[in-house]
Amino acid sequence: MSNFLSQLWHRVPWASLTPFIGAIATVIAATLGALVVIWQNAKQAKRATAQVRHTEALKLRMQIYKEIVDLCHNAVDAEVSYSSYARGFVTDLKLYREMSQAGLNWRIPKARAPALFEEQGRFSQAAIALISLTERWGVIHPGLEMYRTAFNVALHDEGIAFTPYRSLAIRLMPAENPNSPQQGSLFPWTLPDAATIQGLEVATDALINAIDSFGGFIYDFQIDMQNLLVGELFEHRIAPREPLDPKVVVARLDDWKKMKGYFENSTAWGKMKNDTEARVRTSNEGR
Repeated sequence: MSNFLSQLWHRVPWASLTPFIGAIATVIAATLGALVVIWQNAKQAKRATAQVRHTEALKLRMQIYKEIVDLCHNAVDAEVSYSSYARGFVTDLKLYREMSQAGLNWRIPKARAPALFEEQGRFSQAAIALISLTERWGVIHPGLEMYRTAFNVALHDEGIAFTPYRSLAIRLMPAENPNSPQQGSLFPWTLPDAATIQGLEVATDALINAIDSFGGFIYDFQIDMQNLLVGELFEHRIAPREPLDPKVVVARLDDWKKMKGYFENSTAWGKMKNDTEARVRTSNEGR
């Protein structure tokens, strides 16, 4: 066998095959080179595609974040204005009473019922805008459902507190006479007694507590959205709110399932929602 292979080796015209072998080697080398280039191009294209996707995702994040910042800014303005208006009225009443008792003239309180309703309406619109935003962009994190619930809870609590406050406040606020020839003329107004003012102060405190609760959730929301949407750009995260009062509820994305359960089952809004859904189910079963 070895003799046969040796004879075969010597019979092959290697000199005449050298150009052919060289050509084959060249083709193989060129093919391998082309494959390497194709692989490198494919790898670069993949990287470029990933970079484009990352850039577009970042642009969308910034767009969403800007929308969130704008709506939160409007909501905070509405919250502060509404709270200040309610607090300002009872403060004016107390100051007017103190000045009158001291024998000094003092201006009538500036608060008016139409302006109060405007403040309350603006607050409600701001809360609804944030609720709509959490529905519109719920895809960015499942915890936005928790924030939607939190904003609903705060809006519901404000409504509960506003009802008794409104009933008392509109009776005590000076009212303009639309039939008077002089613009800004008021119907006769009398300062309420101390017990009535104290009752208004209690109702005011309850209303402001509800309004402030909404403001706290806005703050929590802004912190979580900063961390979620732009935190990676700055490699920094903001710590959640830590109220001095342990009874104050803080909304947090890192504990969103637990918080969602709390809002849905342990709040006035959640219990109302559950009762309503139970009645609807019972009604449908009876059909």
